[in-house]
Amino acid sequence: MSASDLKQVLEKRKIAKRKKPVFVRKDAHKKKKMGKAWRRPKGLHNKQRIKGKSHFKTPASGYGSPRQVRWLHSSGLFPVVVSNLKQLDSITKEKHGILLSSRIGDQKRKNLILEIKKRSFVLLNLDADKTIEKIDVKLKQRKEQRKKKLDKAKAKEKEKEKEKKKGIEEKVKKEEEKKPEAKTTETKKVSEPTKALPLSAKDAKDKSLSTAAKPQKPEDKKEEKKEEEMTEEEKKKLEKKEKDKLLIKKT
Repeated sequence: MSASDLKQVLEKRKIAKRKKPVFVRKDAHKKKKMGKAWRRPKGLHNKQRIKGKSHFKTPASGYGSPRQVRWLHSSGLFPVVVSNLKQLDSITKEKHGILLSSRIGDQKRKNLILEIKKRSFVLLNLDADKTIEKIDVKLKQRKEQRKKKLDKAKAKEKEKEKEKKKGIEEKVKKEEEKKPEAKTTETKKVSEPTKALPLSAKDAKDKSLSTAAKPQKPEDKKEEKKEEEMTEEEKKKLEKKEKDKLLIKKT
């Protein structure tokens, strides 16, 4: 089909589509939950199915576009949704027009548009230059926001470090202040002489006797206790022997 014939068919389709009604679901204007998306009426007495007067019209073959131009874009190209650079390899300039998908990020979209410009493909749903400008502005704003966040985080860390240092310095100062106070209390105790209390006559005698008597060593005390224990055991053994002798005599 030549280009001039294709243009004529596209113009005919444009004129026909002006007369085409919007196909709405039955009772869509009465109930909001139903929505306006088309559903075929199935009821036995449904007036839309019967094609009654003053009811919404149903789809029919007469409303369709001609086969030669069906599914084509108004530019005469077949639209293809693209979301990868690999998909561009299977597309031709003469037949296909590109629709960039809405699920792509800004950076990826920018790279795709630049690649489409290099290969001189036709973009059907975007203006390439304007979209690139918008994306550049967005990326700059994002970079500035990230820098601000990083600067705030660094400032907070510095403040925390300063507070820690101040706390450590205050602790050291308090410890240094406490040390001379403790030294002064010790010197006072040493300098103040202990007041001797008056002793009674009995206490004086006991004191003189205690100084005269030599203090026993702990080793001597242990030996005396052992001897006392041994003697008690021996006494018990002797008592047992005497009891045994008496029992033997009685028998």
